[in-house]
Amino acid sequence: MDFSTPVLKHVEKDILRQIHFMNTTVYQISHYKGGAYSASHVIFNPEFGKLGLFLNVSLSFGNGLNKTFEKSGFNSLPSADDLERDVKDINGTGRKYLLEAYLSYEGRSKKFYVGFLDTTAFFDPNEFANDEQNQFLNTDLVNNPLATLPSYNPALILNLNFNHNFSLQFGWSQGDPDTESVYLTQLGFSSEDYHIFLYYTHSPLEEVKSFGISSDYSFENFGFFFRFGKNNLNEYSYFVSVGGTFSFKGKEIGIGYAFKKGKELKNVNVLETYFKHVLSEHFHITFDYQLIDDVKNTYVLGLRLNFEY
Repeated sequence: MDFSTPVLKHVEKDILRQIHFMNTTVYQISHYKGGAYSASHVIFNPEFGKLGLFLNVSLSFGNGLNKTFEKSGFNSLPSADDLERDVKDINGTGRKYLLEAYLSYEGRSKKFYVGFLDTTAFFDPNEFANDEQNQFLNTDLVNNPLATLPSYNPALILNLNFNHNFSLQFGWSQGDPDTESVYLTQLGFSSEDYHIFLYYTHSPLEEVKSFGISSDYSFENFGFFFRFGKNNLNEYSYFVSVGGTFSFKGKEIGIGYAFKKGKELKNVNVLETYFKHVLSEHFHITFDYQLIDDVKNTYVLGLRLNFEY
């Protein structure tokens, strides 16, 4: 089973190249205002036999519309990317720009990772809704928002592959800035056409528990995804997202819908659709439209330029 991170999947397009560069530049506009950001990643990924090293350094300019939406009380944000404020003070630790830095060991049926890890890249994976650089932009269509999945903190992950169709994964991560420690478990079932992941997270200090399902299915040029999430907090009862993609002649159309059933907070609806045009091996452009019904109802129009080498 492929547990490659979204960033690493881009790197694996050319396994002979150990240094990779990616840039995503986005402009978005809503009835509030317009905003832009440019996020770059330099990735170093050498391998030494069964050992591997992964470094992800990110430099971003601008914060897009996220800051404006947060000030207005939105929980569903128009971009899930790592923005300027995120990389200049990672999780409030004072660390700058170095998002990921970890060692990996690969055995016959196991993989072990230790270092600064993004747990959203290993838990809650999805083929069609897990990559804000190439797929959906809205936070609710990239990961399960009700799961406690820390990013860019010290962490340990052990993945056990029992065969090509079944895997078991365990993890521990510091929870900065929201909690102290998080323990994670995930079961994975897969074939050539589908993946199903069931995962559970637990933060003992606050006794926050969450459960999620992430699944995807591909058929010829079509891709479909489904997510479900639930936790023991009182803000939302549950989360669900569903959608699909269609690829043809260097182009891709995606449409996704996400819903959070409110308890103490109101219901949240997110609808997003995008059209991506691949212009060359290294460059593509995406037109994106979002409807976000959160504390208020608004739209977001977006243009995304992506360059990889």
